[in-house]
Amino acid sequence: MLYRIQTLYLLISIFIYSILIYFLCSLNKNLMNFIECNFYFKKTILIFLIICLFLSILSFFFFHQKKLQIFFNKINILTNTIHEGILFFSCFKWNKYTLIMFLFFTLCISLLYLTNRAIKKDIELINSINRIR
Repeated sequence: MLYRIQTLYLLISIFIYSILIYFLCSLNKNLMNFIECNFYFKKTILIFLIICLFLSILSFFFFHQKKLQIFFNKINILTNTIHEGILFFSCFKWNKYTLIMFLFFTLCISLLYLTNRAIKKDIELINSINRIR
């Protein structure tokens, strides 16, 4: 349902991904130079961000199908974890921009985890109501 807390969590994660994509695309020459890596790694960051944004939007629109929503969130958590690992082990120079990006991915992972917990609570509530009938 659209008025639940998991919707707010998903909207915050969509907002964070959108902001990161905006800054990586629009300020490409200034902001992408903070990562001391090759060209392909910079494009990999952008591709992972687009995939994570797409999965969050899919999860947001499948609010009637809770099990599918949990599945998309788990895939999104896995994608974020892989991307965070790649970012952690591939950056040669750590500065404030890479730390901010790393923290944003950690925040998105925690928001998606909280979303899954809230969806599971809704499923348990619906199942307990169905048992009473």
